[in-house]
Amino acid sequence: MISALVPIFFSLLLFGLPIFAALALTVTLTLYFFGAIDPLVVPMRMFSGMNNFSLMSIPFFILAAELMRIGGLSDRLIGLARALIGWMPGGLAAATVLSCLFFGSISGSSPATVIAIGTIMFPALVAAGYDKYFSIGLIATAGTLGPIVPPSIALIIYGSVTGSSVGKLFAAGLIPAILIASILILYCCLYSLKKGYPREKFPTAGEIWIAVKRSLWGLGLPVILLGGIYSGMFTPTESAAAACLYGWFVGTVIYRTISLKGLFEILRNTGLLSGTLLLITAGAAAFSWILASTGAPTMLATKVLAGTTSPVAVMGLFNLIMLVAGAVLDSASAIIVLAPLMQPIAAQVGVDPIHFGIITLVNLSVGMLTPPVGLNLFVAMGIAKMSLFEVFRAALPTILLMVGALLLITYIPWISMVIPNALY
Repeated sequence: MISALVPIFFSLLLFGLPIFAALALTVTLTLYFFGAIDPLVVPMRMFSGMNNFSLMSIPFFILAAELMRIGGLSDRLIGLARALIGWMPGGLAAATVLSCLFFGSISGSSPATVIAIGTIMFPALVAAGYDKYFSIGLIATAGTLGPIVPPSIALIIYGSVTGSSVGKLFAAGLIPAILIASILILYCCLYSLKKGYPREKFPTAGEIWIAVKRSLWGLGLPVILLGGIYSGMFTPTESAAAACLYGWFVGTVIYRTISLKGLFEILRNTGLLSGTLLLITAGAAAFSWILASTGAPTMLATKVLAGTTSPVAVMGLFNLIMLVAGAVLDSASAIIVLAPLMQPIAAQVGVDPIHFGIITLVNLSVGMLTPPVGLNLFVAMGIAKMSLFEVFRAALPTILLMVGALLLITYIPWISMVIPNALY
């Protein structure tokens, strides 16, 4: 059965089936032709895959991000980022990265971050004289900070399939996100010095204060989310629900940018995105179940550890596998299929499950930038009106920087583990 799974799955993808349908139908066909179990078990496994309390937080996180995005938070965060670092060499580009970091701490989504920041900053960068390929490549890559900086939808899924603490995973993502943002900002400065791009004027204390004051309500959202979790007041799901109420209050009462009609549009978008993500989760859960029931994790562990027990070699192999998987699967599917297979093996060579979760997430964030399934590339195509190949080529330098950050995060556990160890 194991040897039939992969060919069937990729054949169905080539026929153009949606990923969730390809995953579920692969399991159904494999059981029908090669298994001794009734294929009716597939919908049961899909339901049990979604019947998880932690996954209830996903629609709430998406709704909170939509409320703040439609509520005009993007403009305010960009204004704050420009006031803080716009005066540096390549300051406008560096402010784009910092804006993605700020917005990612609210959205938890990579494509949402690219849309919210890219639609504003791409025209601004081009108008300021920045090369359009540099600009769109930077925006597509900086958008990957969305799922890495806490809170993160992908980390919720990883926690649900591996039994890891979502609170610890959120804490572990903070420094890796700051590291990646710092590397991208340094790249912006060096590239802009080389090209002679303009700087913005140094802001006065008053201008900085105005920018902070305009964005203060929006920046309160991650404080509520993470503060509620780490203080013990909320579970991640309860924290996400509280964030929705806060986002609605800020958008309708404080910023006054969300009308009743706009609220219905936000709820509609949230329902569509949540339904899509949870359907993928359901299909991937069935696929993950059949892998586990056939003993694939044990077989993989035996083969990997028979070749080497070196953590360096094992994690290098796993990074390679996940980079390839990220190019052909969306993050949710890849996490649900691969994490139960790889995490026990990583634990056997001494890699903490929380650390491995961050490694997995950064790998799959790189996958958001690689064809044929790199969602950030498709979003960036719409923003820049470029072809897929042009956007991918534009993002190559920053993709290489992401891979360099991945190696640091993989082989220096302190980067991921220092905050969880301090808090817990």
